[in-house]
Amino acid sequence: MSDLAPLLPLVLIVLVFWLLIVRPQRKRQQQYATLQNELVPGLEVMTTSGIYAEVVTVGDQEVTLRIADGVQIRVHRQAIGQVVRPETAEPETTEGD
Repeated sequence: MSDLAPLLPLVLIVLVFWLLIVRPQRKRQQQYATLQNELVPGLEVMTTSGIYAEVVTVGDQEVTLRIADGVQIRVHRQAIGQVVRPETAEPETTEGD
């Protein structure tokens, strides 16, 4: 048992590193891959540069987005950062009005 004692701190450091860094990063990569595979026309998205748009067409490597009426841009699939979910919460009302 005393032969393993010097290795215990190293094993703990590797375990903590895996739990805090590697595992969450792998989960984010899986979520991003799922997002890329679920792109369909009509979906509202935000690009990685912060442009809000609606998906018009989806190709193998590129996506056509509508950013305004009559204005479409073509971007690489990986430029899609997130899907914009519609707000479902009702506006708050103040009491006494």
